[in-house]
Amino acid sequence: MNNRVVIRSLVLPEGYIAAMDDGMISWRPSEGNRRNTRLPYPVTTLLAVGGPSGKCESIWCGDSQGNVTHVSIPMLKVLDKYSLNSSSIRAICAVSTTSDKVLVGTSNGEIWTLGKEVPGSQILLFSLNKAVTSIRCNESNITIQSGWSRYVFDWTGEEIEHHDQNRIFNKKQSKRDNRRAKLLKVQYEKGALPEARLLDMPLIA
Repeated sequence: MNNRVVIRSLVLPEGYIAAMDDGMISWRPSEGNRRNTRLPYPVTTLLAVGGPSGKCESIWCGDSQGNVTHVSIPMLKVLDKYSLNSSSIRAICAVSTTSDKVLVGTSNGEIWTLGKEVPGSQILLFSLNKAVTSIRCNESNITIQSGWSRYVFDWTGEEIEHHDQNRIFNKKQSKRDNRRAKLLKVQYEKGALPEARLLDMPLIA
């Protein structure tokens, strides 16, 4: 009995890619036969990139052990492998539509650039020291999402901007706590609230 579970997928005009929990990668075209290959570890993120034909010609697969594998479509031939000796790969971004380079973000916040155009095939650019949720870039900047926080860096790793959405949520939480405290106080003053419940009242900021 096949108990594989699809953990990542990509829908493309010509078909779709399914990545299984045992490392299996399956190309399922709209027309034609399926093809399968197996990677050593489960895939944690997928990126499809186009070629000169304008169609998707390959995918980048990041796995749970810090490896990135470049695989052709539709043959599923391994084009390149990169071992970052890092934590789980969380995000992959193409540097440009005409470049072989990609940016990679890991769960421990490392930002790498990989590809045939990169000296030595791979370079650690900098580290955010926080898990990367998503990553995108242009010629001058790299934008990284980490949870509710968004960071903008230049290509040297110098931080340009930082927007922390947690501050907004914390302010809203504080307002909710204040409203609750006032309500509990009114109920207590009317005798509708046991004195013991006052121990649960948040402080009014």
